[in-house]
Amino acid sequence: MPIYEYRCEPCHHSFEVFLATSGEQAVCPKCHGVRLQRLLSTFSASVPGGYKASQAVSPSSTGSVPPAPSGGCGGGCSCH
Repeated sequence: MPIYEYRCEPCHHSFEVFLATSGEQAVCPKCHGVRLQRLLSTFSASVPGGYKASQAVSPSSTGSVPPAPSGGCGGGCSCH
C-alpha cells in the first residue's frame, strides 16, 4: 500500500495517508476537508550488503554499471 503526502488547501495542514487503491479519496485529519494538494514525496531504499550511495559510480561517467556488492544474491535469503 503506497503512502501519499497531501496538504489541505483550506487549513494548510500537511499529512501522510495510506491509500489501498488509487481511486480512494484522502481526507484531512484536522478539518476533514477533501480539497487536497498532493505533494512530492521522498523515498528511501534498503540496499543489501551495506552498499552505500557514496560508493555508487554514475554509469554515464564510466561507461559501465557499478559492481554489485559481494555476499550472496542480495535478497536477504542467507544463501551466502
